[in-house]
Amino acid sequence: MRVCMVSVDVEQDIGRQKAFQGAERLDRMLKIFDKFEAKATLFVTGEALERYPRLVQKWSEKYEIACHGYHHVPLFELSISEREKQLEDFARLYTKILGEKPKGFRAVKQSIDNNQMGLLEGSGFLYDSSVLPRYVPFRKHVGYKGKAPTEPYHPSRDDCRKKGKMKILEIPTSSLVFGIPLSGTWLRVLGSRFYRVLLTLRKPNFIGLVAHAWDAVEYQGSFSRNSGDRFLEYLEKLLSDLRYHGYLFMSGEEVVSNLEENRLN
Repeated sequence: MRVCMVSVDVEQDIGRQKAFQGAERLDRMLKIFDKFEAKATLFVTGEALERYPRLVQKWSEKYEIACHGYHHVPLFELSISEREKQLEDFARLYTKILGEKPKGFRAVKQSIDNNQMGLLEGSGFLYDSSVLPRYVPFRKHVGYKGKAPTEPYHPSRDDCRKKGKMKILEIPTSSLVFGIPLSGTWLRVLGSRFYRVLLTLRKPNFIGLVAHAWDAVEYQGSFSRNSGDRFLEYLEKLLSDLRYHGYLFMSGEEVVSNLEENRLN
């Protein structure tokens, strides 16, 4: 079985403090997911959750809502007590709005570490989806800390980038080939045809598609190429190609469920 975990980070717009046009216009991206019956996970910050409770409730009717921290701050800038408070504040607000506890987490800039993994497990999270197991050698990424398993695994308490016996599941954001991730920024820069070629070279059993809500909003600045309508066009073509090659689209919660039932290997 070939599986693609589809996810969107819902946060403030890149380069525009306190602007959330991506969240406000997220329905345009969700319509494409609906077309392909893609059960995506929306990793929402506490700030977005606090600002748009009714929108989040609407999204939750079809999609999993997971945690992207309370504030859009990478973990290496937070103390352990600050991390604990963010998780508690997010869980409290999430439960108030959605009536249950969050199950999934993604660190800002994929800055996951051993301490955070322990906090997540202790707080009852079922999975994390932050580890970047491969990355292109000619670019740096603050979240890439060396190779890790490319398929879902239970991490080690001593090193969350290695397999171990923790109860929490790590769902890595795995790439197709050459360490090139299926992310909104790379899709906008390289185009859907480039990924179509990659799919002819290699089709791993598990990959992760990661977009940001602001990918679908036209903006100016660094890495803004093909943002807005062109990104949505590329996204639709990419999902079509993935479907053609036999990929099933799953949310993080569905990946956990399928692993538990021994159907995802």
